[in-house]
This record gives sequence, structure tokens and C-alpha cells, in this order.
Amino acid sequence: MKKTVFTLFLCGLPLIASDNSSHWMQEIVTEMKKVEAIAESVKMNEPYQPYIVTVFLGKDLERIGVSNLQEALELVPGVDIATDNMDNKRAVFRGSNPYAYGQSKLFVDGVEVNDLFFDSYGSFLAMPIEMIKRIEVTRGPGSISDGYNAYAGSIHIITYGEHTIDNELSADRLVAKVGSYNYLMGGFTKAYKDGDLSIFTDFYYQKDDKYLPAGPDILATGLLGQDNTPLAKEGEAPLWMRNYALGLQLDYHEVTFRFRTTYNERGSAYGINGALPNEDDHAKFPISYAELSYHPQIGEWQTFIKAGIKESAFKSSAMLLPEGFIARVPLPDGTLAEVIYPDGFYGEHVAKLRKVYQTSYAKYSGIEHHTFNIGYYIDYIETYEVVTKTTDRVTGVGITDYSESYPFTDPNAKQHTYRLFLQDRYQYNRELSFQFGVNMERVSNISTQVNPRFSIVYQKDRKNIYKAIYSRSSRSPSWQELFTINNRARVGNPELNPEVVHAFELAYIRKWSVDAFFQLNAFYLQNSDQIDNINSDHIYQNSSESDIYGFECELKLPIGLHDTLYANYSYVDGQENQDEPLSNSATHMLKGFYRHQFNESIDYALIGKYVGSKERAAYDSRESLDAYATLDMTLGYQTPKKLSLRLSIKNIFDADVKYPSSPYNYDNDFPQEGRSVMVTLTKVF
Repeated sequence: MKKTVFTLFLCGLPLIASDNSSHWMQEIVTEMKKVEAIAESVKMNEPYQPYIVTVFLGKDLERIGVSNLQEALELVPGVDIATDNMDNKRAVFRGSNPYAYGQSKLFVDGVEVNDLFFDSYGSFLAMPIEMIKRIEVTRGPGSISDGYNAYAGSIHIITYGEHTIDNELSADRLVAKVGSYNYLMGGFTKAYKDGDLSIFTDFYYQKDDKYLPAGPDILATGLLGQDNTPLAKEGEAPLWMRNYALGLQLDYHEVTFRFRTTYNERGSAYGINGALPNEDDHAKFPISYAELSYHPQIGEWQTFIKAGIKESAFKSSAMLLPEGFIARVPLPDGTLAEVIYPDGFYGEHVAKLRKVYQTSYAKYSGIEHHTFNIGYYIDYIETYEVVTKTTDRVTGVGITDYSESYPFTDPNAKQHTYRLFLQDRYQYNRELSFQFGVNMERVSNISTQVNPRFSIVYQKDRKNIYKAIYSRSSRSPSWQELFTINNRARVGNPELNPEVVHAFELAYIRKWSVDAFFQLNAFYLQNSDQIDNINSDHIYQNSSESDIYGFECELKLPIGLHDTLYANYSYVDGQENQDEPLSNSATHMLKGFYRHQFNESIDYALIGKYVGSKERAAYDSRESLDAYATLDMTLGYQTPKKLSLRLSIKNIFDADVKYPSSPYNYDNDFPQEGRSVMVTLTKVF
């Protein structure tokens, strides 16, 4: 549909033309272009865009009892959650390599926030939903045209620093929460405007004291030596959390400055090496970034010039192996010596990384029916501090500093990335549009990747939309996968190739109104060179390939004036290595919520999720991981002065929820929390 037709529909204006109204009509057209630009910037026209996307508003998620970003992602079609021994959670899109972290990218107000060591955004999954204005989740490599390779999907968080068209949503709020496991949270968002200067800040602090049953641990498998099997333990895994974040955004004319620091400390979960840790063992995952951007409009050119710095770290202090552990340690003469660690094997590990980057791109609409996007991206990443202190490896007693002689990650590792990207959006007529983009990426010591993307959007009318998309994308190996050394549980491999996916997608959208729609999409994914370290030597390798296919359907439907129904169903199937079943992926997932508003003050909501059983890998002899179903309930009360109180009961029926462990690890997988309670108090000003 032509832009003016869309804008008229958006604004609800009649189209009137007469000989004496040309000046009046010109003013209307000018205003329509302004409104349309705002609509594009706040993604109000997502159904017409050339990708598969799900959008949730923060205020809607608050009302149904969603607590944080992770719970929001659990509602997205085709998205599941996986974890590891450090409880470094990640979103898994359409069953694609649950052992990889960086297959999806997380952006906060346009800034990519995956950490530099794991390429993970686990620290942000606990971000309270009250800090989030909107969440946009693109399934498939939908961000390729913006210069990023979002291999399996991308997640865009928009905070209340974004300006709205009608200022319906205030950016000023206070929030407090209490819940199970001694959970406490407090935070605020605040906006200030003085002429051309706008300032927005948000802050939150949260903590809990969560311990969950786990085990027997990895020692029970005999993988760490039959002599150590009697040392296997089961008990309470320390999953406690201490988390805070501060964000700041300043806008002045055409200049924007963004800063955010996030600190996440948590218990050592299931143990870095798979041995159940002590209750006070912990790991820290701080991330901070600052970005300055200049975005002038020059004629038909909308330009963006950005530069930034990001620092992240991995810090661990934990008992890695239990008292009495027996190891065979290589001596300088090449022989092996048996060493007993009477007090266990303790380790302190720190890796600090820094990235500086600069990107510039421009959007040009000076040629009729075309919108071009062209730009480049460069960055430089380095390790600037490594600490490795462990129990003396030879004597078995005392602490020795191995930071120089035996570091756990390459202290001299450096990496450059260069990208060029080009996109053309061609509006053939009011019904049909095409988009072609290509993203060329060169990473140090890795072959150049050329990732094209082509899409067609056919809008039969305002209510019926069809899409066809082909894209290729790649995921470069993470720092951990490349540069981990001197570690028996994880062995880096600088010779790794990028993971590659060819994605084919079809979609149909039926829109009844802004708040009512049905979306059906089918996909076929060809994945190659997938990376994991599931082998006897624990070396990261390009070890597998997979063909994945399926479909997702999504329905949102207001019922009368007081009820809303949202539901989606996902089917995912495929093969690994040509003849093996797709592992650690639920074939069937059904999710949704129902909200009823009794009156202007009182409402309630139900959230239901079903995640089907998961087949094991061909080399894993365990039975399939059982399916589970959960039901959450929230009761809310809001006063006319915008003070709201909500009581949420999660997993009412105390379902047995488990995330799969990797083979030869915790045979009983990673149990998650059962029934829990959350009380939320929010004041909007």
C-alpha cells in the first residue's frame, strides 16, 4: 500500500479534493509525512514489514503478570529457553543449536548488548518488564539489512526513553516487587525535557535467594574418572541473584547519547565443570556501554553516524571440584602424575574484554518508489585483563597465580570486524513491494561471509498481507569458543568456521484491526557448521548440520469490550546430520494468555504454556525429556491515580519444569522453579 493510503488509514482522515483546496491539501500531505515517519520509527506498521515479527507492549505484559524479559520471550511463537552449567540462559529460536549463545542478538534502544565473552544476553533476561515499553521479536535473520547478522532471530527492547505520538504513556514511574525465594525489586524511570534537551534515565535493583534441587552431578557419569565417581553430589544448586542496572539517554537536536551499565552476580548454579558448587560460590557478568550518535536529515538523505564502546567481563570464584578429587596432571617430562586435592580444586577466573566500534549509514528516498539503506560497521575487540588463580595443580594444596603461566583464556586475543551493507526497498505499486539486501562481513582469521536477503510483501488489501523471504546469515564463533585455553571442560578452537543458515519463510497475516490479527508462517532452515563441544576432548568444533522445518500460527483477538485472547502454536521438526532426529527441541509448543477486565479498577489474567517433549541427541542414551504445562494467574487493582497493585501466582499446579542438560553432564537435567508468588506495586506519574 502506498504510504499516503496507510497514513490516511492511521489517522482516520477523509480524502477530500477540490479546486480551491490545494493549499489545504498540501498542508495535510506534509503533516501526513510527519506522522508516517513517526509511525515507522515506533514500528506501528510491523505487519507490512518484510520479516516475521511478534510485538508485545510492556503495559500489556504488566497487566497479565509477566515479570521480566525472559517470561515475555517464553510467550513468543517458536522461542524456547535453554541454560547451561552456569545458568547462563538463552533464547532458542525454532530449535536451532541450543548449545550456542550468539545465534540471536538483543538490542536495547538500538544498541546491541550481547556480552563479549559468551556472546550472550543472559544478564538482560532478568530485566523487569516495568522498564520496557515495547518488545519486538524477529524470527529468522531479519536484522541482516541493518548491518547485523542475527542468525536465528533478533530481540529489540524499547525503553520509555522513546517518545510517543500522543504521549499516552508516561515515562515517569516507580515500581516495587516482593516474591518467593526472598525476591525483592525496586526501580524507577524518569524523563525530563527542557526545550531541545531531553533526558531519560532508568534504574532497578533486584535480588533473590533461590536454591533448587539438582544432581547427581557430572562426577556420577564417570566422565571425570572412575576414581571420582564416589564424590558425586546432589543437593541445592545456588541460583541466587544480585542484579542492578542504570540507563541514561540524552537527546539534543540531532545528537543522542546512550549509556547503560548492568551488573549481574549470581550463584555458580550447577558448577562450571559440572560439579555441584558450594552455596556461596558465584559468578559475575557486568556489562557497560556508551554510544554517541549524530543523525541529521540532509535533503532526501537520513544519515546516522554512531561510535561507541562496550566493556564486559566474566568473573568466577568457586570450588570447581570436590574435596578428595583425583587428577592426572602432566609433568614437564611428559609423564602423568596422580594428584589428590584434599580440600578440593578452587578457582578464581576473570576475563575482561573491551570493544570499540563505529558505524555510519544513510537512508535515501530521492528515487521514486525506492528507499536505499547503505552503510558500514567496524569494531575492534581485545582482552585487556585475565586472572587465573587456582589450587596448586601439582601439589594439590594452596593457591597459585597462573595468570601468566596457565591462563584460562588467551590474554593476547584480539579481533577486528568489518561489515558493508546495502538494501533497496522497492515499492512496485500500492500492493506489492520488494526488498533486497546484502551484508558482507569479514572477521579476523575467518573467511569473508556474504549474506544476501530477498523478500516480497504483497498486500492484497488493508487486511490481507502475504510475505515470502529468503535469507542467508552467519554466526561468527564467540570469544569463549575461539580463545578458551587450559580448561578441561571447554577447549577453544581458533580454526572454527562461522555457523551458516539458509532460511526460507512464507507468511500470511489477516488483520481485523490494530489489536486483532491472525498470523501464519512456515519456515525451512538449512544449518551447517554448527558449533558445540560435545565430544570426548570438549573441543569446540563445527560438528553438525541440521534441516529444520515447521510453522507458527499466532492469534490476538479482543472479545467484547473487556476481554483479550492471545494464543500461538509452534510446530518444529527436522533432522540432524542427515538421518538423526532433531535434539533438545520441542516439536509442539502452545502458549497464550486471556485477560478479563471486570471494571476500570479490577482485572485478572491467565497465562498458559505447553512445551512438548524433547528428543535426545543420537549419542545420548537418556530417555526423552518430558513435556510440561504451566498456568499462571494474576489479579490486578488500579486506582484512578494510576497506582496499581498486582498479585501473580506462577506455575499454579507446581509442574515439573526442566531444561535439558548436555550429554554426560547432569543426567537428571536442570530443574526450574515450581510454584511461586509475586506482588507488584507500580505508580505512574
